[in-house]
Amino acid sequence: MDFDEMLTWADQVVFEKTGKHLSSLQEAILMGVWDSQKYGDIANQYNCTEPHVRKAASELWQVISEEVGEVVNKSNLRSTLGRIQLNNSNYSFWKDVKIGKISFCGDSTKPPEAKQNAPPTSTENQQYSIIKPQIDLRDAPELTTFYNRTSELNTLKQLILEKQCRMIAILGISGIGKSAIARHLVELIKTEFDCIIWRSLRSFSCLEIMLKELIQFLSNQTELNFPDDLDGQLAILLECLRDRRCLIILDDVQYLFKDRQLVGHYQPEYQNYSKFFKLIGELTHNSCLLFNSWEPPLEVVTLSGESGLTQIFSLTGLGEKATELLINQGLQDQENYPELIDLFRGNPLYLKLANQFIQQLFGGKINKYISYKPVCLGDELSQILQQQYQRLSELEKEAIAFLSSHPQPLPLSQLLEQFSDPPNQLFKVLLSLERRGLIEKQNLDNEMVFTVYPVMQNYILSGGD
Repeated sequence: MDFDEMLTWADQVVFEKTGKHLSSLQEAILMGVWDSQKYGDIANQYNCTEPHVRKAASELWQVISEEVGEVVNKSNLRSTLGRIQLNNSNYSFWKDVKIGKISFCGDSTKPPEAKQNAPPTSTENQQYSIIKPQIDLRDAPELTTFYNRTSELNTLKQLILEKQCRMIAILGISGIGKSAIARHLVELIKTEFDCIIWRSLRSFSCLEIMLKELIQFLSNQTELNFPDDLDGQLAILLECLRDRRCLIILDDVQYLFKDRQLVGHYQPEYQNYSKFFKLIGELTHNSCLLFNSWEPPLEVVTLSGESGLTQIFSLTGLGEKATELLINQGLQDQENYPELIDLFRGNPLYLKLANQFIQQLFGGKINKYISYKPVCLGDELSQILQQQYQRLSELEKEAIAFLSSHPQPLPLSQLLEQFSDPPNQLFKVLLSLERRGLIEKQNLDNEMVFTVYPVMQNYILSGGD
């Protein structure tokens, strides 16, 4: 089959399905793919964005796949149609070959011109459906009330669709809304992908099991000759990520890491995830891995400073936007909202738990609640903070306790005087605490000063352990 034959056949298939001939962009995609061009090159030649080309190509592959009865994509278009032609080689291609429901006849390469711009009939409308991605969100949280994160959602959407990032880490302290923003992001961008799968590492974390699930889903095959070695498994996954536009979301990545160690050190049984993250971030593919965690894998930190195709997105609190949340919760004395929001740094979950406590003991009056120092956090929030505190190394606990005992920010020079360990060790501790989101820093009079995340400071001053 040569290109002209393929183009004529594809035009007839699209016309039968949609009532329209191939658009100029669809023709450009077929020509570019036939010549082994990348989507980016096709986009440059056509003067449009690569995401636009990918979306148009995805819809085109779906139509062709439905016609031939097997998956057709950028990687296998030429070989698949060539094989089908070869299997029908007893007949002249233009006389008797049937691919799907289409018969080719030499005297009719296109439907009559009178029908070219005619709207599709009801039968044609039933045959053609808007491309829907293959989606598995069984591990994803439910879509719930979501307070204003428009700016953050737009940034993430831009990183994925415009910058074509391969890997994005959404980092933040517990309760800040990492899973919620990822879940709402899926709703905004799901039409841009062929496959979307969400997995939580809270329930299982074995890489081999996860890779098998991912490959089965992304390849749309349940029976696979699955290699025994990790390199072979990762190679198959990479091909899936190249053949289709896939979005993988991993929730609760912090469960891969050791407790009582500096940030980002894997538990022994999960050390192989290091190779997984490196492969996703370093090698070329068409897909995106989005994950959330309390702390980043160290190799992701390294990759984020290189090509720009790996990004760390640190999610902070709602700030003033948390006012809407407090109003909906029915808290009184709105003049005290800013102080309460600042205490919990706009963390949606912490504010909801604080609201319950304030309603039960103080009748919804914030001024009475914040008059007690340190403020009482309640059992539910204390348990959440304890879980994060217990993950710290002994040196991190020592540093955060010292910082918590001082109401004012402390300069690095004063911290160096306090600790007997070598300066390099203290630097690692501070960097680890910052990556966990438990300390904050600012430049004051040309010197870096450090403070503890206020609610964690309250937890420690209250005797938390």
